[in-house]
Formats: sequence, structure tokens, C-alpha cells
Amino acid sequence: MKRLIFWGILALTAIVLMGCIETTTLIRVNRDGSGTIENTVIISKNFIDLMSSMGGDSESSSDENDFLDEEELKEKALNMGQGVTLMSAEKVSSEKGSGYKAVYSFKDINKIRINQNPGENIPIPSAGGPEEESVEEYIFFDFKKGNPATLTISKPAEILEPEEVEGAGESPMDDDPAMLDMLKTLYQDMKIGIAVEVQGTIVETNATYREGSRITIIEMDFGKLLEDEDNFKKLVTAQPKTLEATKDLLEGSPGIKVELKDQLIIRFK
Repeated sequence: MKRLIFWGILALTAIVLMGCIETTTLIRVNRDGSGTIENTVIISKNFIDLMSSMGGDSESSSDENDFLDEEELKEKALNMGQGVTLMSAEKVSSEKGSGYKAVYSFKDINKIRINQNPGENIPIPSAGGPEEESVEEYIFFDFKKGNPATLTISKPAEILEPEEVEGAGESPMDDDPAMLDMLKTLYQDMKIGIAVEVQGTIVETNATYREGSRITIIEMDFGKLLEDEDNFKKLVTAQPKTLEATKDLLEGSPGIKVELKDQLIIRFK
């Protein structure tokens, strides 16, 4: 039963499913609507080891430095929209994990969509549990040239939650503190970030989080979230199935910055 609850958490909780230290996306937009997308993904050694211990493929664990697959990145470029091209891709690593950084270019941000749920970025190794595709939660853009230019960013539309599986909504921590410690290991170094940086000066915006010409859409530092054990238990017990649901649940928690407006407007020149 404990194993079933564990797999329920992995299958249903959007953040745990990602199983990575850090995934960040930075969209840079020029004044003509062109730009680049910089995507960095680092996979936690703790996560790879855990998947192996839960019955996963040992070869996947030994290949933790081989997450860079240029063919998959080229396919991902096609999914981002028309005119997206993979410019460069390189391996990155630290004492905590390994992964890649990919840089894409685009000609027209009006044709771009960004999946804010980074599950698609994470090569989850087989571990004998139920397989589920990550939920697609696309952010869309509307750009109008001018002086100033106007960029409108729309959050994902409401997503219907999939049917629950057995174990959903149960908290394993109450009966098994060791489960809490295991989940903390998964979360402790995890970070998720999506930001937009315009190549110019912002003259007007309704964004909540702004630093210079950069607007933060999502910034989640789960190491800071773990400082409040009650909030962490709330997250794991709720088992949100989408990143939108997770954002709503964690709003105001330490280490969490999420833009909740349906539309962000940025005027820059």
C-alpha cells in the first residue's frame, strides 16, 4: 500500500514528477518580435538514485550524464511553434546533478507557445510504476510592433483534472515519517523558473515581479518551501496534478513567486 501511495504521488503531483534540481526557461524578446528561448535542465543525482532503488533501470542511473539528445531537442523546437530553431545545446553539470542547456531562436513570438509544466523537459527513467504523460499547460504570446511595442502574455486556460488514482489525497507522512524524509530529498534542491526579458526599456507593465527588463512568470525554490514543514505537507497531501493548481496552492509561501494574472502586459521601447 505504501508503494502504491508513493507511485500515486509521483504520478499525480506535478512537481515531484519532474524529479529534477532545476529547470529554467528565459524568453528574450526583441523589439521586432523575434528572439530566443534559453532552456536549462539539471537532473538530480538523488532522483536518479531513488528511481533506481525503486526498481528502475540501473543503466539509466549510470547514464545520468547523457541527458543531452539533440534530436529530441529539435522535436521540442517544433512543438514550441512555427519558425523555432535549435541554435545550440551543451551539457551542464554540478556537484548535485547533470543536464543540458539549449538555446532556440524564433522569428515571431506570436507563433510561440511555452509549456510551463516542465515535465516534458525531464527524461524520467523507467522505474516500474505507472506511466503518465505530463499535462500540457501552454503560455501564449501576442506581440504588436510600435513605439512602444506591446507584448501580452496569456496564462494557460483552465485544465480539467484527470481522474484520481487510489492513494490520491492521502498523506503518507502521518504514518511513515521516513516517507517525508524521502520526499524532502527529492524537493530540497528543486527550482522552477520561467521569465521573459525584453530587449529594451519597459515603460509600462502590470507584472507583479519585475527586475529591470525582466519579468518573472514563475519562480519556485522548494528548498525554501521546506523551511515550512506544514506548507510542504499541504503540497504533498493535496497532490496537485497541474502546475496551475500548484501555483494556486503555494501562493505566498516562502521561495515562491507566481504571477496569477490571466494576462501580463508589457510595453517597451
